[in-house]
Amino acid sequence: MIEASMLSGALHVLEAVLDGIVQHPWLLVPVAAALLVCVVLASPAGGACTSRDPRRGFSAAERRAAFERAGLRCEHKSIFWHRCTNTPTQGDHIFPWSRGGRTAMSNQQALCPFHNSRKSGSVPTRMYILRLQWRRRSYFPDGESTRIQWRPGAAA
Repeated sequence: MIEASMLSGALHVLEAVLDGIVQHPWLLVPVAAALLVCVVLASPAGGACTSRDPRRGFSAAERRAAFERAGLRCEHKSIFWHRCTNTPTQGDHIFPWSRGGRTAMSNQQALCPFHNSRKSGSVPTRMYILRLQWRRRSYFPDGESTRIQWRPGAAA
């Protein structure tokens, strides 16, 4: 059972904190801004989707094109921002098909079996997508869009 002195002490601390906020409300602005940035960058990129693309898998020609545009290297970044050196053998939905991701070239990445199984059906964060788009600028052929579009009208 909570003692009266402990409850009184907790209420005193809460009163002091609220009094400080009332006297200096501007102190909450940088805290709120930092919290908002963290929430947005760490949140899943897509949001809810009520329908799935009727086509589940990438065709052999689409996978081959994805491997070639990736320079025949896995697109997963390894330690210190360097790409994995393995040869890609699997076309992966960046935003998972099971979560409403499109089966389209703009939502495909070339991965080796290890990194594809490691990623599995996880939903990428906005930061993951932004970093992938940034890395793709260095190895995608000229004129090839690095923009990731996981469903119609949605892009990073």
